[in-house]
Amino acid sequence: MKTTILNNWSLKLLSIGVAIIVWMIVVNYDNPYTTRTISGIPVEIVNEDTLTRNNQTYTINGSQTATIRVRAPRKVAQKLKVSDFKATANFAQIYSLTNQVPITVSCTNTRVNEEEITLVTQSLSISIEDITTRKINVSVKTVGEPSEGYLVGAMRASPSIVTIRAPQSIQEQIGSVGVEINVESMSKDFSQTATLKYYNAMGTELDTSDMSKLSASMTDISVDVEIMNVKNVNIAYNVTGQDSVAKGYRFAGASVEPESIKISGRRADLTEISTLALPEGQLDVSGASETVTKTFQLSDLELPEGIELVDSPETVITVVLEIEKLATKTLEVGYSAMTIKNLNENLVINNADDTVLAVTVEGLDSDLEVLEASELEVTLDLNGMTAGTQSVTALVTAPTGFNVVGTYSVQLDLVPRSATTNEVGAESTVRATYGETATAARMTAGAVESGSERIKVEETVRSQDDSESGEKSGEGVIE
Repeated sequence: MKTTILNNWSLKLLSIGVAIIVWMIVVNYDNPYTTRTISGIPVEIVNEDTLTRNNQTYTINGSQTATIRVRAPRKVAQKLKVSDFKATANFAQIYSLTNQVPITVSCTNTRVNEEEITLVTQSLSISIEDITTRKINVSVKTVGEPSEGYLVGAMRASPSIVTIRAPQSIQEQIGSVGVEINVESMSKDFSQTATLKYYNAMGTELDTSDMSKLSASMTDISVDVEIMNVKNVNIAYNVTGQDSVAKGYRFAGASVEPESIKISGRRADLTEISTLALPEGQLDVSGASETVTKTFQLSDLELPEGIELVDSPETVITVVLEIEKLATKTLEVGYSAMTIKNLNENLVINNADDTVLAVTVEGLDSDLEVLEASELEVTLDLNGMTAGTQSVTALVTAPTGFNVVGTYSVQLDLVPRSATTNEVGAESTVRATYGETATAARMTAGAVESGSERIKVEETVRSQDDSESGEKSGEGVIE
């Protein structure tokens, strides 16, 4: 029996096989195979230069992680971690039609058979776009305000142009680039370095924290800032044709809005400037019969070298040239207010105290309202006149800004001094001739007859062809 067992090789092999089967049954019963899903395995990109060599870049659609299922003994599977696996996406194997990059996963745990790894995430989805470059000017913005009486002048950035390299989608978001410089309380020139910022078309700063593919040829920008003095100067102008407005009208004055503007420059340059003039020949009122309004822009002002406008050059300047219709007013000038010149000492004016001359004056309504008869000057020149009724031209002078309308003459009754005995007449004669007071006249005059005719005034008025400012004269008639 013993010999049979020892020499029977087939039986020996069968025994070994049964032993293995029994061992496997025991092992599987104690540590059976199980399947586990593991998520969040980071996907490493390899051969990325496949795109960059062609000036292309990519963005990953979705998460850059992979999910797998692993079949392994339970005790092994329970101890598996994300870090036991390595997932890679090889850009050299990209599917150009779908932009899908295949993912491969390996395990660092030797007790895991890689053939037991099943990929749930089989590929990485990406979007591909071109990388473009462009040159763009660097703008400079200021923060804060300089000291009172000063203004920020020229600001020069170095470099003034930078080259931006970025995917096309990012380039389309960038409207401008620039730096911000703090000028708070500054009163002299200075330099400052600031970091380049990106802005959209509306001037809002872009958040570039997630724009890893964005780069610039220079990010630290040096800026030289000029601080200028500020001065207020009046706007000067010249109005022509003031004496040539339409008949019956007068140029009443001009006004400008604004009256003054701010300019900036170096102190030495500003000292010599007090006004800035509007262009010559643009403010003419010849023939005007109504108010004229002219508009200019600050850019029309001629600025000296080194001087700049503080406000926008498009700021409007309005000049109003007032044209007003003339009105008339009649004032009565009594004999006592008239000046008699060159009366023969042997003659007297008979009852001249009753003489009143009505004078029509032309001017602006507002001025006529306050004009008094005492402001008119009436002069009668009797040079060479003899006894009898004489026609005498009345020279009438009005204050500046008024015109005397028409011409005036008076007829005076001149009588010999010995022909009258009335003291009053004699007193009037002396006052008219010599300008003495009534008391002095009574003391020196001869007697004048009281029964003489009363003196009456007859005016002859002739309209003037032109209404002019200044002095006008005429003649009146006294009967």
